Amino acid sequence: MKNPIKTLSRLQGKKRYIFLGLLALELVSLPAAAQIVQRVSFTIPPIVTAVEIPTAEAGLSRFLVTSNAGFGVEATDFVGNVNTDVHKSGTLSGSNRFGDAAQLPGPKTSCAMASGFDSSIYVANQKTAATRGTPPEQAVIFEFRYDTSAHPKFVFKAGADATASIQPCLNSVS
Repeated sequence: MKNPIKTLSRLQGKKRYIFLGLLALELVSLPAAAQIVQRVSFTIPPIVTAVEIPTAEAGLSRFLVTSNAGFGVEATDFVGNVNTDVHKSGTLSGSNRFGDAAQLPGPKTSCAMASGFDSSIYVANQKTAATRGTPPEQAVIFEFRYDTSAHPKFVFKAGADATASIQPCLNSVS
């Protein structure tokens, strides 16, 4: 390996001064680069992904859900009670596992009353992932039970406010 001092001493005339000038400019720019890195905040926006799992049972909707932050669930086009059940781990269609690296994002069960357009029925105050893993390993299953004649739509909203107002159920859904 060549000695860098000998290589520098071989530079003659203007080449040496140009090289030293560029080196000095590089050294002067280091504090400015450090300030830029310190001032820039790297934030990841909250994301929630919900995939509906088809079910033939009337009055039941299931979703496989992953999130990197807290979230909320709203029921639209529905008036009535919605029982929410969250399953942290298990199997899907035989041998496909879910939730081995997951945590409950909020309460395991709840009952809320939807009253029309966009009614908040569930609030999760943390992400679904507990440890590193694949998305299915970090996912939980949401089951919503409601009146069998109804056809509500469920909307998962990332970064939902944990203080969202949820109307408790009047009567339990069977």
